[in-house]
This record gives sequence, structure tokens and C-alpha cells, in this order.
Amino acid sequence: MKRILAILITGCSTALAAHAQVRNAPLPNAPVPAAVAENTATHNFSPEMRGASAAAAQDASIPSGGVSLYTVVDLALRNSKSVQIAEAEQQHARGAWNETRNAYIPNFSIGSGLGYSYGFPIGGPYIFNVGSNSLLFSFSQHDYIRSTHAAWQAATLSVKNARQQVILDASLKYIELDKTVGQVTALQQALADADAMVGVVQNRMNAGLESKLNLTQARLTRARIQLRAIQMENHAEELRQHLALLTGLDANAIIPSASSVPPLPDLDFHSLMDNGEKSPMVQAAFATAESRKFSARGDKNQNYRPTIGMAFQYQLFSTFNGYQNYYLHFQQSNIAVGIQAILPLFDPIRRDKAIESKAEAVRAQRQAELTRIQNNEGNFALWHSLRELEAEEQVAVLEQQLAQDTLDSTVTQMNQGPAAADAAPVAPQEADADRIEERTRYVDMRDAQFNVTRAKLNLLNAVGGLEDWAKQGSPSAAGSSKLEPQVLQH
Repeated sequence: MKRILAILITGCSTALAAHAQVRNAPLPNAPVPAAVAENTATHNFSPEMRGASAAAAQDASIPSGGVSLYTVVDLALRNSKSVQIAEAEQQHARGAWNETRNAYIPNFSIGSGLGYSYGFPIGGPYIFNVGSNSLLFSFSQHDYIRSTHAAWQAATLSVKNARQQVILDASLKYIELDKTVGQVTALQQALADADAMVGVVQNRMNAGLESKLNLTQARLTRARIQLRAIQMENHAEELRQHLALLTGLDANAIIPSASSVPPLPDLDFHSLMDNGEKSPMVQAAFATAESRKFSARGDKNQNYRPTIGMAFQYQLFSTFNGYQNYYLHFQQSNIAVGIQAILPLFDPIRRDKAIESKAEAVRAQRQAELTRIQNNEGNFALWHSLRELEAEEQVAVLEQQLAQDTLDSTVTQMNQGPAAADAAPVAPQEADADRIEERTRYVDMRDAQFNVTRAKLNLLNAVGGLEDWAKQGSPSAAGSSKLEPQVLQH
């Protein structure tokens, strides 16, 4: 326990120091490659290892003070209540399946009815008895077994769907936090440039070279940057708090690392639509419909088909109750073995139950078909959205590059000294304005890149490929020397 507390305290201190350095360090005036913001990941995690300490899940490949995406998603899956609920429902369905299968296995019981009786004995009491019963043959039981098995499959798919939702939530929040931290740093640098620009304009206005209108415009620019920086800082804290609730980590210790995020695969529209059937949500809906169908068939067969069972009973009667006084050939040990066959002739309750089950089966089948249609429509809309977002990302990257080129041109002109005779002189505050523009375009570019990443993750989740993609981020898959808990195992 002391070792764990020491590790946590050291991690928190290092995280706070690293966070201060990230927020205060200036960014280079160069565009970030699109691949940096498009990279996203999760990891391998295991339901059996729920409750392990955060220190045991740290990634050796992440620099000191950082928390890998693998660790975040791993702990989120361990602590997720929705996943735990889905797993409990899966165990419940598995128990129901075993219950229907074990109907053919004889049960055994032993009891005693020892007591006193007066007068003619009519079957009891007895010292002890042993009984056994089992189902030998039923036209309905096989359908009930198939029904509960399909229900267990549906519950298993529901667990996978719940896990994917947790992976999606944790991954998006982690990547967005990394994006927001970078934007805060860029806005802080832009705010420093805005302060310098306001000072220059103020001095020039005092010298009679600028008007009050230009000073007001410079102050307005600074105020807008400060507002946006405050909004980004608040959003970053909200994301940290959300991740802290998901993982159980200290919010201040959650410092994202872009290097822990593996790249997303390229998505093809035709394969995307073909893989729509692999969505855990769609598969679970059809498995539920299959369960309802077999259950309805079993209820129908109970009305017209016989059921055969086996029974065994052994009883040891006492001698002090007077059995020997009334029975000519009394004996203490008695055994009964037999087969019981039941042929239903008329049972309105079972008939109504069969009608109810049939209607439920039809409803479940139509619901599964509707789920598939909605999933395909959602995939189609997501694909179109992804194409638009990728185009917007390209525009944002070019705008940031243009702002960078403009800044480079302005700095070059200022370094060359007096301007040419046919060129307008460069004002001192122009370089600050260009730096502010470049930093602003950088922030917009990171937003556009994150929108593309979010759309791709949602598409992977819609077709059921998010968990497989998440496994690529595990330390074992990356060749790490330190093994972390493996949770995405089935």
C-alpha cells in the first residue's frame, strides 16, 4: 500500500509539472501533420482483472508524467458500470441456457418424514426417502434450449456493444483532450503576441502614428483570443474530469500522449456497408429475434405433442407406526420406478401462451430488421459526413499553411531593412498580427482534424470494428517490454 501511494504521489507531482510546461511552452510556427490529429487508439483489457490499481496499468512506452490511451481505455472498461451490467445479464442468460439443457439430467433428493401416526397408515410417515426425476423426451424442450442459447448469444453481443461504447467514449475524450491542450498552448502564444501588438499600437498612437481606432481593434483582437483560451482551458478541465470519472485516476495526472494513439485504418464505402451486418447491436437484435422464434415454436408444440419423463423413488418406512398391523406383506424398503407420459388434449392457458409467444417473435424479428435499416442509414450518413470533414480538414490545413507562409514573408521583409521604393513599408505590428493569424488557423486546423478522427471512430463503432482496432494499441502488439493488463480478450 505504501508503495502504491508513493507511486501515485510521484505521478501526480510529475503530471502537474509537465502540465505547466505544456501550457507555458511556445509552439513552433509550423503546421502539424494531419496524421498527428487523426491517430486514435484503445487497447486490450480483461473483465477478470477489474479493480487493479492505476499504477499497475501504466505504459512503459509513455514518457514520465503522461498517461497512455491504452491505460485510459483499460481502466475505463474495468470501472464501467454499463459493461458490468451487460456482463451480469450475460451470466444470467448463460444460467438460463444451462437450466434448459440440464432438464434431461436426473436430479436426486433425499428427505425424511419421520413422525408418529395413529390409525390406518396412508403413506407416511417414513424414516427417509430418495427421489429422482428427469425429462426423457419433449418436442418443445429442444426449441427451448435453442431459444436460451440464442438469448445467451444476444447477451454476449450486448456485452461487446457496451464495451465498444466505453472504448469510443474514452478514446474520443482522450484524443479531444490532447487536441485541446495543444490549442490552449497555441492560444497562449497568440495571447502573448496580442499583448505585444497592443503595446506597439499604444506607443505608435502616443507618437501620433496610429489612431485610437487601431488601438481598439488590437484590444478587441486580444480580448477575443483571451475568451477563446479561457473556453479551451475550461473544456480541457471538463475532459480531464470526465476521464477521471471513467478511469478512477486523478484528473490532474491525466496528461495525454499523442504517441500512444495508433493510426486509424482507411475506410472503404463498399466494405463499410458490407460490414454493417457485423455491428454488435444488429447482431444482438437478430439473435434476440431467433430466441423469440424458438421460444414460440416450443410453446406451440406443448399444445399438441406429448412429454415423457422418468421418476424414481425409494422409501424406508418405520415399524413403530403400526404398518405391519394393517398390511399382510409389509416391508420397510419400497422402491418405485416409472415413466410418465403426458398428452395434452385441451389447455386454453397454453394455447394463449403460444399466441403471445408468436406475436413476440414477430415483433422481435421486425425490430431486428428495423435496427439493421437504421444502422445502414447511419453508416451512409456517417460516410458522407466523413467525406465532407476530410475536405474541410484539407481546407483548414492549407489555410494554416497560408498563414505560416504570410508570416514568413512578413518576417523576411522586416529583416531586409528598408522596403523597396515601389513597396509599402511593413508596420511593426504586422508580424504580431500574422503570428496571431497563424496560431488561430492552427487551432482551427486541429478542430478539423479531430472532426475527421471522431467520424472515423464512429464508423468503426457502427460496423463493430472498434474493439479490433483498439487491440492494435496494446503494448504487446507494439513490442513493448512491459506487459499491461489485457482486457479485450474473449
